Amino acid sequence: MTDAAPQNALVRPIPLGHANAFLIRGTRPILVDTGLPGNTPKILAVLQEEGYKPWDLALIIITHVHTDHFGSVAALAGATGAPVLASATEADALSRGESLPAVPASFMGKVMRLMIGKHAPAPDLAVKPVIRVDAPYRLDAFGIDGEVVPTPGHTRGSLSVQLATGEVIIGDLVMGMFPAHKPRLPVFAEDTETVKTSIRTILDRKPSIIYTGHGGPFTCDQLEALL
Repeated sequence: MTDAAPQNALVRPIPLGHANAFLIRGTRPILVDTGLPGNTPKILAVLQEEGYKPWDLALIIITHVHTDHFGSVAALAGATGAPVLASATEADALSRGESLPAVPASFMGKVMRLMIGKHAPAPDLAVKPVIRVDAPYRLDAFGIDGEVVPTPGHTRGSLSVQLATGEVIIGDLVMGMFPAHKPRLPVFAEDTETVKTSIRTILDRKPSIIYTGHGGPFTCDQLEALL
């Protein structure tokens, strides 16, 4: 684990119990992921702590369409008016409030899959993404020097966010679980080899600190050891 965030760090992690969301500070902030349903009050409280009003939120980015990452997006979009960005590959599922299948990639994944069970589409969690990306997408229009980068493997449409500060948010491309300070390849992955290719994509950008949806943050050396 590392606490070596750059001096000009823009990212504020928002621990939500099971998962993490992240606020990217700016003239108008950007939110990355929203955790499970019911997290809206906590996230709005963080906005207030940072000196923002709900309507200041410029954009909500969903790294991938699993309920523990998009569960509060509909409520937050309604409370703030912020548009939602998601992968073009996963946008239809998000529009239905449908969590993508969690594909086990390890024995632990198989056990957790049995514990999770199946998720039926939840119309009250559904939101239609205004921005659907299938290639790197610059965030300059939202006042942030950075971009959204496709990093498939955990799901086909998984996205990461890379900032000019060197901070990167990678969703579940790597997981810090059991224990939270130790990175591991995701217990769920549609394609583990593609996960490794996407990790290499991130490492080639030489980030200074790597934030994950579960546990973390981590260093490049820690991710390199997974390959």
